[in-house]
Amino acid sequence: MLGGHFHCEHAVTRLLNSVFLAIAITALSLSAQAQPDKAAASDPVVARVNGQPITRSAVLELYGQLPPPMNQIPVEQLLPGIISELTARKLIGEAAEKSKLADDPAVKLQLQNAREQVLQQAYLDRKLKAELTEPKLKARYEELIKAQPQQEEVHARHILTATEADAKAALEEVKKGTDFAEVSKKRSTGPTAATGGDLGFFTKDKMVPEFAEAAFALQPGQVSEKPVQSQFGWHVIKVEARRQAPAPRFEDVREQVYEIMSQEVIEKTVADLRQAAKIEEFDWQPPGGQLPKIAPAQPKK
Repeated sequence: MLGGHFHCEHAVTRLLNSVFLAIAITALSLSAQAQPDKAAASDPVVARVNGQPITRSAVLELYGQLPPPMNQIPVEQLLPGIISELTARKLIGEAAEKSKLADDPAVKLQLQNAREQVLQQAYLDRKLKAELTEPKLKARYEELIKAQPQQEEVHARHILTATEADAKAALEEVKKGTDFAEVSKKRSTGPTAATGGDLGFFTKDKMVPEFAEAAFALQPGQVSEKPVQSQFGWHVIKVEARRQAPAPRFEDVREQVYEIMSQEVIEKTVADLRQAAKIEEFDWQPPGGQLPKIAPAQPKK
């Protein structure tokens, strides 16, 4: 048992190493390295590398970056691999500091850009958190629902056949009094045959035009007078009911409302900052107007 467990643990560690290698040089991984020297009591140190602490929060942050299906594995099982990865990052970062890479002009520029991006994101995150409260999201949801025109839905069944002759034969059987659902179960070639051709409620835009036009021309209890052809075959249609489509629940569209409002908040924030700023633009072309050629970025292999 012990040998099997040891082998499994090392296999997981090797898999982790390949995953971590792909995400090591990202903005998120940079934040995972920037841990405080003195961990709070609620964020205990789980390892040290040349005196530098690796905290539980660093472990959980890196675990949260894992893609599926790795993020489905309990963190306890991945802990050795995660600590190994964070240790490697500490060692590489320490080696880079000793090499004085922070003084390299190109590296300085990258660090400056990274710092600006982190600050920009942090500023916007706090702005959105303050502005987009749950009551405000719900109020905007109500506004959007009121502004949205109501759509009608029909609840329909159909009998789908490959030929017009088969559809006419099915229609004749229905006209003679045979239950529509039973005829559909017996004659329909579509996937809904097992449920008597039941399509449930749908709006007009959810069906192909030929079928939708015919279905929405019927009243509850009515059957199409003749078969209707579409790209799927020949249909005999029965409408069971009509209603106004219910509004989507707030819980189902909350993310969409959040996206709409967050874009508005960001745009207003930028507009306000522009209004208060002194912005100057200069001619960026070199003498003669010849710009240096920039090689296109090569796709990653």
